[in-house]
Amino acid sequence: MDRSGFTVEDRDRKQGIYFVRYVPVGTDAPQPGFFAKLFGTADKASEALKYQIAVRTTGTTTLISVLDNKGSATNTETAQRIAKVIADDLK
Repeated sequence: MDRSGFTVEDRDRKQGIYFVRYVPVGTDAPQPGFFAKLFGTADKASEALKYQIAVRTTGTTTLISVLDNKGSATNTETAQRIAKVIADDLK
């Protein structure tokens, strides 16, 4: 996952869950300026890009679910893009 714009921050191997931060390939996030760093301006965009990837295997089938950062199912455009990136990597 690390090579597809994902940064794996943590994982729960028993549950099959990866805690990831997703940065779409080809996008450059602007760096915070001096005052933003100094006064601690909240960066809500990076918080919104944290997801959980649940991997479940039954027999010969593997099911991958994209969950939000709280573990709830999500069907956002970004979640669909994440699922496509993972599926393309598995081919």
